[in-house]
Amino acid sequence: MRISPERFEQMVLDVADEVMAKLPPDLRAEAETVVLDIKDWATPEQADGPPGWLLGLYEGVPLVERHVDWALLQPDRITLFQGPLQRLARTEVELRRQVRRTLVHELGHFFGFGEDELEKRGWG
Repeated sequence: MRISPERFEQMVLDVADEVMAKLPPDLRAEAETVVLDIKDWATPEQADGPPGWLLGLYEGVPLVERHVDWALLQPDRITLFQGPLQRLARTEVELRRQVRRTLVHELGHFFGFGEDELEKRGWG
């Protein structure tokens, strides 16, 4: 299914607001520092495999790996890729569900969860 970039962006922002509202205040404050970006497709450098299938990407230093003296870090970034996300959905309801799942997964990486832990928690 295809929707306009503007409609997709609004969907992502709505989903992000819903996800953030469910976080405890201390985690929400940390997550609010993450830049949320939307791209059509991943670049070959971003993808660990075929770039046409990467749904989302967290780039940064997970909270659990940071040291007190690390003051000048680049901003953390979560990028959602519209093309691959749309490819998985037949309806806007399915697309919204996949956007949410992908955003929660990438936030999990920001909080320090690896792939195994995300799968165990059902965020994989």
